Amino acid sequence: MVSDTMPLRALRSKSSPLYRLPGSALVLIACTAAVLLTVGLSAVFAWRDRNEAVQQATGVAGNIGLLAAEHAARLIETGDLLLTQTATLAGSAGTPLPDDQATRDRMALLAASAPHMVGLEIRDATGALRLSSLPDALPAAAPALRPDGRAIGDGRMGGRAVVTLAQPLPGSTPRGWAVAGLDARAFRDVYRALDVGYGHSISILKPDGTPLLREPEGGGTMGGRKGDDDTASHVDDITVSRPIGDTGLSAVVTIATGSVLQRWTERLWIYAAFAAAACATVAVIGALAIQRARREREAEDALQHAYDTLEEHVHQRTAQLERANAQLEAAVTDKEVLLKEVQHRVKNNLQVICSLLRLQAARIDEQARRGFDESLRRIQTMSLLHELLHRSDEPAHINFADALRQMCDGLVRSDNPTAARLELETEDWIVDADRATPLAIATSELVSNALLHAFPHGHPGIVRVLLEREENGMRLIVRDNGVGLPAGMPSQHKRPSRGGASSGLGLNLVQALSHQAGATLKIERDGGTIFTLTIPNLPVRQQARNAA
Repeated sequence: MVSDTMPLRALRSKSSPLYRLPGSALVLIACTAAVLLTVGLSAVFAWRDRNEAVQQATGVAGNIGLLAAEHAARLIETGDLLLTQTATLAGSAGTPLPDDQATRDRMALLAASAPHMVGLEIRDATGALRLSSLPDALPAAAPALRPDGRAIGDGRMGGRAVVTLAQPLPGSTPRGWAVAGLDARAFRDVYRALDVGYGHSISILKPDGTPLLREPEGGGTMGGRKGDDDTASHVDDITVSRPIGDTGLSAVVTIATGSVLQRWTERLWIYAAFAAAACATVAVIGALAIQRARREREAEDALQHAYDTLEEHVHQRTAQLERANAQLEAAVTDKEVLLKEVQHRVKNNLQVICSLLRLQAARIDEQARRGFDESLRRIQTMSLLHELLHRSDEPAHINFADALRQMCDGLVRSDNPTAARLELETEDWIVDADRATPLAIATSELVSNALLHAFPHGHPGIVRVLLEREENGMRLIVRDNGVGLPAGMPSQHKRPSRGGASSGLGLNLVQALSHQAGATLKIERDGGTIFTLTIPNLPVRQQARNAA
């Protein structure tokens, strides 16, 4: 027996450098690692929060861009509708452009129908103003045309900043344009009302990228080039562009990254407070752990002296126990060898007895020989069991199924004067020799009796032996489909044999052997005879006593 204990000095002599460090040093290393981990995790979470803040601002910019683009598209759509009606007022191709008061009044009514419309104009092919819904309108240069004949630009109308829409008048040759001025405040007022939450700007850009309008205006003008008021600090700003219908314009929302990061830095105190609290907790725990490590080291040193003395006594006692163990194992081995030798010698002696009985049976009459044959069969059964015990890995136990197979095979060859067939169906069952011997002899009696007396006059039949497991033990069944027991014969008597002298002896022997094995015998008449041995499991104490 090898001891699994390990002395304290062996633990201190581990090859790992950590085992050679004092406990306080290990605690300091652990605390430093915990602080670094806490700071690192706080930095990671803070950086993730920064990225989420930027992503959130990008989403806000996208939503604002969609809203601005949809609002601008609806305003321009209304302006296009009024332009179409104004172009109709200009008359058909080939007619001169109108300049009468009635047409002016109708244009004024059209302009008044849309609150965001400043005015409507009719210009000739040179761009000169011919008619306006505004009474004090002055001639202005014609706006640049788009490839499809329409133009969108910026300018002033009636002294107010407007977004101009131009549409060619009907005709095969250029006759002029119908011009509408959308109030720029209709765009700006909506953009100012949007609560974005960040420093931002909203722009309407032309197809060439120049700004049509921008809110807030900043330092530039409505007609300024894109980037007039940009600086290097705006390079990383968040910019989202959304198309405005099929106009070629786009709504661009720009959110200053600085304002996003400013809101993010306002939340950094949460991470800083968490990291500071965690570090303070680690420091307190570390101080307590260092104090405890010192006390444990002092206690360990005090125990080491006592342990060194105790260890020698433990080694001595362990050596004594190992020697005693070896002696016990040798004694058990000798006992097993002796038991196997005894089983072998008993088997040989039983075989000698069988031989003597056979010699004696040859000199006696037929009636007495039957008794010799029955005794010989019983002795052969016991000899078979001792042979199996001798071969078994466990000298006190055998597989009863193997004993049944070999025993029934011998009975068929020796005690079967008829054409009866023996069928055997067994489950493995490891049983001790004290139970196996009476059960084997009882089974031999029942099978031999069935083969000899169940089928008179050489009638064929079947003798079936069944060993099966049940809930609380085993069941051994010997049944035949022979003539059965006589109706008037009590169940405790054997079938009447032809000799008559031994009638009932076999059944009485079976009942006595069943009782010895702790089993119960049941006899039934059902198209033959059924003998059922119910063998309960032995209690644990009785099993241990039998094994001993």
